[in-house]
Amino acid sequence: MDIRDFVNKQEAALKLYRRIYKLLDFVGTTLILYILLFYFNADKVFPLLDSFEVKAGTSYDMLGMSIAFETVSLALIAAFVSVIITFLRHLRNNKAKAITLIEKQYPELNERLRTAYDNHNNLDNLIVSDLLSTVLSITPKVTSSALIIKEKLVFGVVIILLASPTTVYVVENDIRSNFIGAEDIKDVIDKITFTNDDDNKPDDLYEIDGDSSENGDSDNEDLTGETAIIVVEGTEVDLTLPPGTGAGFWNPEEAEEADEDFDQSSPYEISIISSQAYYEELPEGYESVIKSYFEKMAKT
Repeated sequence: MDIRDFVNKQEAALKLYRRIYKLLDFVGTTLILYILLFYFNADKVFPLLDSFEVKAGTSYDMLGMSIAFETVSLALIAAFVSVIITFLRHLRNNKAKAITLIEKQYPELNERLRTAYDNHNNLDNLIVSDLLSTVLSITPKVTSSALIIKEKLVFGVVIILLASPTTVYVVENDIRSNFIGAEDIKDVIDKITFTNDDDNKPDDLYEIDGDSSENGDSDNEDLTGETAIIVVEGTEVDLTLPPGTGAGFWNPEEAEEADEDFDQSSPYEISIISSQAYYEELPEGYESVIKSYFEKMAKT
């Protein structure tokens, strides 16, 4: 086997193991979060939220089973939070290459493996050729399992094995917390999203009949109620606004009687009447044609 092929094989195995660590952490964290959400009544909040009120209580058919909307929602929330937690936990992981880890596990390859890998194309050099031969004779002893971090693998498997039956037990027996209820969680959500039902009350936008005005009693005076009398130049004037009228204030003494009598004009025969403001400035030679045209138009 070529030294480059050997190193590439170990690198691929190392990447696979690191993905397994992340997967185990993700599954274990999701199960634990789901247990906590269920235990603290998070699924009972959905009927109290306007966005989920209609969907609450419905179910979905998955893999031949009927799964409640609340169960699916809790699982999605737990998975989303678990992705963030898993990413943060593995953000600072040791990202050493396979060559470095192999040299730590096999001291006889220390410095030799990386030197042979860097100079594997220089076969004309006797020293490099001898180094490659020595390294390749040791590589059959190296196994990919030597790159596994057993503590991480065992911890992830144990968490899943413990969390899985615990989840089933808690859900089937409906084990809940009495310290935190659905209403408490809803209040926390309302505070986080800055929502307050009292902010948009209609009473704040429109004045309700019967409310007192801040400008005093003069603003609430009923102009169509009792008679309001004022004195203008020694004369009492009635300012009462009759209901249904839009004429405004008026003085009955100064009102003038409208003259609605008129004489009907007699009918007359329709005829052509020339206008005094009309000037016959017509093109020369077309006077008769134009006059006959307008005469016909007047008759129609």
